[in-house]
Amino acid sequence: TRISSFAYAVICLFCFFNNWILNTRLGQNMRTVGQSRSVATSAGIDVNKTRIIATCISTVLAAWGQLIFLQNLGTFNSVMQQSSVGLYAVAAILVGGANVQKANNKQAIIGVLLFHTLFVVAPLAATKLVGDAAVAEYIRMFISYGVIAVSLAMHASKTRKKA
Repeated sequence: TRISSFAYAVICLFCFFNNWILNTRLGQNMRTVGQSRSVATSAGIDVNKTRIIATCISTVLAAWGQLIFLQNLGTFNSVMQQSSVGLYAVAAILVGGANVQKANNKQAIIGVLLFHTLFVVAPLAATKLVGDAAVAEYIRMFISYGVIAVSLAMHASKTRKKA
């Protein structure tokens, strides 16, 4: 599939915005609140205000990401599509090597490339394997959810080992 140059420009713009915002005072406050609310409160940071601002920014960025995702599918089904995008986004960033404490643009882009490759390769391989496109779609779903489960399990085991 072809992705428009506008989509690439928006993605690059979001990466630059992400780097810029994390290097501002607000970004530092977001990191502090994300690591420990009690430390942030004792440092004089308004935790609720920072969380609201972070949620608003992430919601706007996610909405733009959803629009790019939907327009590249070739359809604009906005009724139930939002229910699957969050899962795929989290899975992609986990596959890219991010965790709950730290995630960056590089990990997100690597994860998206790897996860998208899975979505391109799995149906073709499954179709060649079983010879039926409908069964291949079930195999693709099984593989993609399996990758999500494995990445979450690996993250959980790393977290337990550190604790």
